[in-house]
Amino acid sequence: MFSFQNYGEQFMNWLNAALPRLLGCVLVLGIGWWLSNQLVRLMYRGMIRSKTDTGIVTFLCSLIKAALKIIVCVTAAAQLGINVSSIIAALGAAGVAVGLALKDNMANIASGAQIIFTKPFRAGDYLALQDGEGTVERIEIMFTALRTFDNKEIVIPNSTVTASVITNYSAMETRRLDLNYEVGYSEDLSMVKEVLARVTEENSMVLKDPVPLIVVGEHKESGIVIGVKVWCKTEDYWTLYFNMQETVKVAFDKAGITIPFRQLDVHMNNVG
Repeated sequence: MFSFQNYGEQFMNWLNAALPRLLGCVLVLGIGWWLSNQLVRLMYRGMIRSKTDTGIVTFLCSLIKAALKIIVCVTAAAQLGINVSSIIAALGAAGVAVGLALKDNMANIASGAQIIFTKPFRAGDYLALQDGEGTVERIEIMFTALRTFDNKEIVIPNSTVTASVITNYSAMETRRLDLNYEVGYSEDLSMVKEVLARVTEENSMVLKDPVPLIVVGEHKESGIVIGVKVWCKTEDYWTLYFNMQETVKVAFDKAGITIPFRQLDVHMNNVG
C-alpha cells in the first residue's frame, strides 16, 4: 500500500546521500565558471599589454573560453557520480554528428583560424568586401565584425570573409589620391597647373616622393579635366581629400579660374 510517509523517508534518505555530491557539483560549476571568466580576462589583458594583434586576442579568448566552459561542465557532472569517460565518448560521437549537421559553423571556425594564421588583415584595418566595408573591430570564432563610417556594425561569417575578394585599404603605409578638376576652355592651362602645383606643394600631408602628377586628363563638353595625383600616408587619405577640395576652390577663386557648370542658352528669334 502506498504511503506518503515511506515515500518522504525514502526521498530524505536519497537527499542526504546525494546532498554532498549536489553541493560539490554546484560549487565546481559556480567556482569553475567564475575562474574561467577570470582566466580569460587575465589572458586578454596580458596579450593586449604584450601588443598582440587584437584579432588574434579576440579569436583565442573566445576559443579558450568555450573550451574552459566545457571542461567545467564535464567536471561538475563528475561530482554527481556520472561516468566522465562515457560522457567524453558520447561527446566525441555526438561531435561527429553535430559537425556534419553544423558543417557551415565548422567552416566558420576553420576560416577564423585561417584568418588568424594567414593574416590577410588585422583588427583596425579598413576593408571592402562583397557584403560591406568598414574597420575590423573583432575576429571571433564564428564571425568577423566590421564598423562602418556611420558607426554601424556588420557581422560577417568567417567562411564568407575568406571566400570574398578582400580589398585592404590599410595594408600599405601610403596611398595615392586621385583628384579631377574641370576648368573652362578659355582658361590658361599653364596657370591652372601652376596653381594646382602650388596647392599640393604647400600641403604638408602631400608626400614629396613620389612626385605629385598634374596632367590634362580629358576634354569634356563644358571644360577640360585636370588630373591631380598625389601620394599621402594611409591615415591621412580622407583628411587630405576634403582639404584639397576646399583649398583648390579657394585657390581657383583667388586666381580668377572658373569652374564650368551646365547651363542652357536660349536664343529668341523675332517672327513677323
